[in-house]
Amino acid sequence: MQVLAKARFVRTSPRKARLVADAIRGKDAQEALGILKFTPNFAAKLIEKVLKSAIANAENNYHMDGDRLKVSTIMIDGGPIMKRVRYAPMGRGYRMLKRLSHITVMVEEGEVKPKKHKEVARTVKGRKAAAKPAAETPAKVADETTAEKPARKRSKKVEAAAPVVEETPAAEPEAVETVEEPQVEAVPEEAPVTDSVQAEEQAGEQVDEQAEADGADGEKPETEGGN
Repeated sequence: MQVLAKARFVRTSPRKARLVADAIRGKDAQEALGILKFTPNFAAKLIEKVLKSAIANAENNYHMDGDRLKVSTIMIDGGPIMKRVRYAPMGRGYRMLKRLSHITVMVEEGEVKPKKHKEVARTVKGRKAAAKPAAETPAKVADETTAEKPARKRSKKVEAAAPVVEETPAAEPEAVETVEEPQVEAVPEEAPVTDSVQAEEQAGEQVDEQAEADGADGEKPETEGGN
Protein backbone atom coordinates (compact mmCIF):
# COMPACT_ATOMS: atom_id res chain seq x y z
CA MET A 1 0.00 0.00 0.00
CA GLN A 2 1.31 3.40 -1.03
CA VAL A 3 0.73 6.58 0.91
CA LEU A 4 1.34 9.90 -0.82
CA ALA A 5 1.88 13.53 0.01
CA LYS A 6 1.76 16.34 -2.50
CA ALA A 7 2.95 19.93 -2.63
CA ARG A 8 1.56 22.11 -5.41
CA PHE A 9 2.69 25.40 -6.90
CA VAL A 10 6.14 25.21 -5.38
CA ARG A 11 8.39 28.11 -6.34
CA THR A 12 11.18 26.12 -7.98
CA SER A 13 11.76 24.93 -11.52
CA PRO A 14 11.02 21.25 -12.30
CA ARG A 15 14.48 20.72 -13.79
CA LYS A 16 16.25 21.75 -10.57
CA ALA A 17 13.89 19.70 -8.40
CA ARG A 18 14.31 16.56 -10.54
CA LEU A 19 18.08 16.58 -9.91
CA VAL A 20 17.39 16.19 -6.18
CA ALA A 21 14.52 13.71 -6.65
CA ASP A 22 16.75 11.30 -8.59
CA ALA A 23 19.09 11.06 -5.56
CA ILE A 24 16.42 9.64 -3.20
CA ARG A 25 14.24 7.59 -5.51
CA GLY A 26 13.97 4.00 -4.19
CA LYS A 27 15.86 4.77 -0.95
CA ASP A 28 14.69 4.07 2.59
CA ALA A 29 12.72 6.95 4.08
CA GLN A 30 15.20 7.63 6.90
CA GLU A 31 18.17 7.42 4.54
CA ALA A 32 16.44 9.78 2.10
CA LEU A 33 15.90 12.31 4.89
CA GLY A 34 19.61 12.20 5.69
CA ILE A 35 20.53 12.78 2.04
CA LEU A 36 18.14 15.72 1.71
CA LYS A 37 19.39 17.28 4.94
CA PHE A 38 22.95 17.60 3.65
CA THR A 39 22.14 18.43 0.00
CA PRO A 40 23.09 22.08 -0.71
CA ASN A 41 20.07 22.87 -2.86
CA PHE A 42 16.94 24.95 -2.27
CA ALA A 43 14.73 22.25 -3.80
CA ALA A 44 16.06 19.71 -1.26
CA LYS A 45 14.37 21.59 1.60
CA LEU A 46 11.02 21.59 -0.24
CA ILE A 47 11.19 17.88 -1.05
CA GLU A 48 12.22 17.10 2.56
CA LYS A 49 9.04 18.71 3.87
CA VAL A 50 6.89 16.67 1.46
CA LEU A 51 8.67 13.43 2.43
CA LYS A 52 8.16 14.07 6.15
CA SER A 53 4.47 14.70 5.46
CA ALA A 54 4.19 11.37 3.61
CA ILE A 55 5.87 9.49 6.48
CA ALA A 56 3.54 11.14 9.01
CA ASN A 57 0.50 10.18 6.92
CA ALA A 58 1.63 6.56 6.78
CA GLU A 59 2.31 6.32 10.52
CA ASN A 60 -0.75 8.19 11.81
CA ASN A 61 -3.43 7.31 9.24
CA TYR A 62 -2.43 3.75 8.29
CA HIS A 63 -0.35 2.69 11.35
CA MET A 64 2.72 1.76 9.34
CA ASP A 65 6.17 1.27 10.79
CA GLY A 66 8.29 4.34 10.04
CA ASP A 67 11.55 2.35 10.05
CA ARG A 68 10.29 0.08 7.25
CA LEU A 69 9.08 2.83 4.90
CA LYS A 70 10.84 3.56 1.62
CA VAL A 71 10.37 6.09 -1.18
CA SER A 72 8.56 4.11 -3.85
CA THR A 73 7.64 6.98 -6.18
CA ILE A 74 8.63 10.61 -6.46
CA MET A 75 7.38 12.83 -9.26
CA ILE A 76 8.16 16.43 -10.18
CA ASP A 77 5.54 17.89 -12.51
CA GLY A 78 5.60 21.28 -14.13
CA GLY A 79 3.15 23.87 -12.88
CA PRO A 80 1.99 27.20 -14.31
CA ILE A 81 4.58 29.65 -15.52
CA MET A 82 4.51 33.23 -14.33
CA LYS A 83 5.60 35.67 -17.03
CA ARG A 84 7.46 38.79 -16.09
CA VAL A 85 9.33 41.49 -18.01
CA ARG A 86 12.90 42.63 -17.50
CA TYR A 87 13.54 46.09 -18.92
CA ALA A 88 16.27 46.30 -21.56
CA PRO A 89 18.03 49.19 -23.40
CA MET A 90 16.39 51.30 -26.11
CA GLY A 91 12.88 50.86 -24.73
CA ARG A 92 12.83 47.09 -25.11
CA GLY A 93 11.87 44.44 -22.59
CA TYR A 94 13.02 40.82 -22.13
CA ARG A 95 10.64 38.12 -21.01
CA MET A 96 11.25 36.38 -17.63
CA LEU A 97 9.65 32.97 -16.99
CA LYS A 98 9.13 32.00 -13.34
CA ARG A 99 8.35 28.28 -13.36
CA LEU A 100 6.40 26.42 -10.67
CA SER A 101 6.39 22.72 -9.77
CA HIS A 102 4.12 20.08 -8.27
CA ILE A 103 5.98 17.61 -6.01
CA THR A 104 4.44 14.19 -5.30
CA VAL A 105 6.08 11.67 -2.96
CA MET A 106 4.78 8.14 -2.33
CA VAL A 107 6.04 5.83 0.41
CA GLU A 108 5.28 2.19 1.06
CA GLU A 109 6.15 -0.32 3.75
CA GLY A 110 8.95 -2.60 2.68
CA GLU A 111 10.88 -5.48 4.20
CA VAL A 112 12.91 -5.07 7.35
CA LYS A 113 16.43 -3.99 6.47
CA PRO A 114 18.98 -6.39 7.96
CA LYS A 115 21.18 -4.74 10.53
CA LYS A 116 24.88 -4.54 10.11
CA HIS A 117 27.25 -6.75 12.05
CA LYS A 118 28.29 -3.92 14.40
CA GLU A 119 24.68 -3.00 15.20
CA VAL A 120 23.83 -6.64 15.94
CA ALA A 121 26.87 -6.94 18.21
CA ARG A 122 25.79 -3.83 20.10
CA THR A 123 22.25 -5.15 20.63
CA VAL A 124 23.56 -8.53 21.81
CA LYS A 125 25.89 -6.84 24.30
CA GLY A 126 23.03 -4.66 25.55
CA ARG A 127 20.80 -7.70 26.10
CA LYS A 128 23.54 -9.52 27.98
CA ALA A 129 24.21 -6.48 30.16
CA ALA A 130 20.49 -6.15 30.93
CA ALA A 131 20.23 -9.86 31.77
CA LYS A 132 23.05 -9.67 34.32
CA PRO A 133 21.89 -8.86 37.86
CA ALA A 134 23.00 -5.56 39.29
CA ALA A 135 26.06 -5.78 41.51
CA GLU A 136 25.09 -5.80 45.14
CA THR A 137 26.34 -2.72 46.97
CA PRO A 138 27.75 -3.26 50.47
CA ALA A 139 25.19 -2.41 53.15
CA LYS A 140 26.03 0.63 55.21
CA VAL A 141 26.16 0.45 58.95
CA ALA A 142 22.81 1.58 60.31
CA ASP A 143 24.05 2.69 63.71
CA GLU A 144 26.55 5.18 62.33
CA THR A 145 26.11 8.42 64.22
CA THR A 146 26.15 11.87 62.69
CA ALA A 147 29.23 12.75 64.77
CA GLU A 148 31.30 10.02 63.09
CA LYS A 149 30.54 11.22 59.55
CA PRO A 150 32.19 14.66 59.78
CA ALA A 151 35.09 13.11 61.68
CA ARG A 152 35.62 10.67 58.84
CA LYS A 153 35.45 13.49 56.30
CA ARG A 154 37.99 15.46 58.31
CA SER A 155 40.36 12.53 58.42
CA LYS A 156 40.12 12.17 54.66
CA LYS A 157 40.87 15.88 54.21
CA VAL A 158 43.87 15.64 56.54
CA GLU A 159 45.18 12.62 54.66
CA ALA A 160 44.77 14.47 51.38
CA ALA A 161 46.49 17.60 52.76
CA ALA A 162 49.42 15.69 54.27
CA PRO A 163 52.47 15.97 52.03
CA VAL A 164 53.63 12.76 50.51
CA VAL A 165 57.20 12.02 51.55
CA GLU A 166 59.06 10.09 48.95
CA GLU A 167 61.49 7.53 50.22
CA THR A 168 64.94 8.20 48.88
CA PRO A 169 66.93 5.06 48.15
CA ALA A 170 69.97 4.41 50.35
CA ALA A 171 73.20 5.69 48.89
CA GLU A 172 75.39 2.94 47.56
CA PRO A 173 78.95 2.76 49.00
CA GLU A 174 81.47 4.39 46.75
CA ALA A 175 83.91 2.05 45.10
CA VAL A 176 87.47 2.36 46.48
CA GLU A 177 90.03 2.72 43.78
CA THR A 178 92.96 0.36 44.21
CA VAL A 179 96.37 1.74 43.26
CA GLU A 180 98.45 -0.83 41.50
CA GLU A 181 102.02 -1.04 42.83
CA PRO A 182 104.76 -0.84 40.23
CA GLN A 183 106.21 -4.23 39.48
CA VAL A 184 109.94 -4.45 40.23
CA GLU A 185 111.84 -6.73 37.92
CA ALA A 186 113.94 -9.26 39.78
CA VAL A 187 117.68 -8.95 39.08
CA PRO A 188 119.05 -12.38 38.15
CA GLU A 189 121.62 -13.56 40.65
CA GLU A 190 125.05 -14.76 39.57
CA ALA A 191 125.09 -18.39 38.76
CA PRO A 192 126.82 -20.36 41.54
CA VAL A 193 130.18 -21.97 40.79
CA THR A 194 129.64 -25.57 39.94
CA ASP A 195 131.49 -28.44 41.62
CA SER A 196 133.41 -29.23 38.43
CA VAL A 197 135.00 -25.76 38.35
CA GLN A 198 136.02 -26.07 42.02
CA ALA A 199 137.56 -29.50 41.37
CA GLU A 200 139.59 -28.13 38.47
CA GLU A 201 140.93 -25.30 40.64
CA GLN A 202 141.92 -27.72 43.44
CA ALA A 203 143.67 -29.99 40.95
CA GLY A 204 145.63 -27.03 39.55
CA GLU A 205 146.71 -26.02 43.04
CA GLN A 206 147.93 -29.60 43.76
CA VAL A 207 149.95 -29.62 40.52
CA ASP A 208 151.59 -26.34 41.47
CA GLU A 209 152.46 -27.66 44.93
CA GLN A 210 153.91 -30.83 43.45
CA ALA A 211 156.05 -28.82 41.06
CA GLU A 212 157.39 -26.68 43.86
CA ALA A 213 158.20 -29.78 45.87
CA ASP A 214 160.10 -31.36 42.97
CA GLY A 215 162.12 -28.17 42.44
CA ALA A 216 163.14 -28.14 46.07
CA ASP A 217 164.52 -31.71 45.88
CA GLY A 218 167.04 -30.68 43.05
CA GLU A 219 165.79 -33.04 40.44
CA LYS A 220 166.27 -31.82 36.92
CA PRO A 221 163.73 -32.53 34.35
CA GLU A 222 164.75 -34.82 31.52
CA THR A 223 165.29 -33.24 28.15
CA GLU A 224 164.37 -34.99 24.94
CA GLY A 225 167.84 -35.14 23.37
CA GLY A 226 170.00 -35.72 26.50
CA ASN A 227 171.62 -38.94 27.61
